[in-house]
Amino acid sequence: MRVYRVRLDVNRYQYFLPEDEDIYKTDRLVFDCGPKLADWVPPPVYVYQPKLKRGNFSSFLQGTDCLIVDREAMQGLREILEKAGELLPLPHEGQTYHILNVTRCLDALDKDHSEWVIGSQGAKLRIKRYAFHPDRLLQSDSSVFKVAEQRRGGILTYVAANDPGKEFKPAVERLGLKGLVFEEVWSDEK
Repeated sequence: MRVYRVRLDVNRYQYFLPEDEDIYKTDRLVFDCGPKLADWVPPPVYVYQPKLKRGNFSSFLQGTDCLIVDREAMQGLREILEKAGELLPLPHEGQTYHILNVTRCLDALDKDHSEWVIGSQGAKLRIKRYAFHPDRLLQSDSSVFKVAEQRRGGILTYVAANDPGKEFKPAVERLGLKGLVFEEVWSDEK
């Protein structure tokens, strides 16, 4: 089994920014494993770097804690995405994109073997080196998840059986979808 951090390739592909920067002073764009669909009001957005290539995936900022998918990615990955969380509509220039708000928050981090970046006050700031309990990951019906310790952090995905029908990374690759980088953060293979 391997676990990957899912990141937008912002150096090669476009991404969105909200038209009103004050939205960052609210929790409307905070995706921390909690539901948002019932109160969701899509913010007006624009493409920050329109000369970059348009991918099937976007986001609001590099390192953000959500993914935005276009119609093609939505069609090919709908079942996988729905198991991972909520799909929030995001209209832009006559098209409807969807924000994946990952609500699948797992207690799968092996805290004894993970390594943390510690702040000056002794608080755990972020995970430097991940370790997981593979059995806990496999109990989930979604290969896309966040860990409870960093629910405002990045989106993770695992590959256990390389099943493009059920697992996110193999499905993205099989469909030839563009715009993401998969950074391996852990493997149980020695």
